[in-house]
Amino acid sequence: MTPSILHRKQTRFHLSLVLMATIVASGAFYLNPSIDMAVSRYFFDGEQFPLRHNGLLQALRQANFWAGTIVIGASMALLVSRRLRNALGVSLGRTLVPLITYGVGVGLIVNMFLKDTFGRARPRDTLGLGGDQPLSAAWEMSQACASNCSFTSGEAAGAMAMMSLLYLIPAGRKLTRRVVQILLGTLAISLSFNRILFGGHYLSDVVLSMLIVTIVMLAAE
Repeated sequence: MTPSILHRKQTRFHLSLVLMATIVASGAFYLNPSIDMAVSRYFFDGEQFPLRHNGLLQALRQANFWAGTIVIGASMALLVSRRLRNALGVSLGRTLVPLITYGVGVGLIVNMFLKDTFGRARPRDTLGLGGDQPLSAAWEMSQACASNCSFTSGEAAGAMAMMSLLYLIPAGRKLTRRVVQILLGTLAISLSFNRILFGGHYLSDVVLSMLIVTIVMLAAE
């Protein structure tokens, strides 16, 4: 079996695992919206989400934008420069993965479709968490929010999309890829769950965004 065929099989296997995880997580959150409420209440002091005003966490949130800009910029540079691709040993197809991940996963699916379709109120706008809107479950249609709603998290989607930078690192540089993978994974999780601390998103909003973007990223490979 050639390395390319083996790699494709591994990718399909990983994709099937993520699809299964998405289905299981979706079912759990849909059937038990109390999970979301319980997690968000942990960061609610009875009046507000106090960590929302934490300067360090606010600065961390800004890192999401800059990290995305760097990944997209690097992908564009490699896409337009054959000489640069040859120098780094990155194929044309791999340079497209970050652009597809951000464009389709973050842009089209999460921000343009999900956030404006399901109408889920954000935690801080929900009854019991400082707001006056009813709690709705993940994937449940609601009229509580008109646009830019809670389900799913755009920032968590963008944070997870940072992992597509790995496709711009040659496969032969295993140590570099491993270090970058650990660093990006830690940052992606921190940025994503930051939204729960702020009362901006529920746990399901964050988890499902990360899974959806991972599906797009693996499918684009």
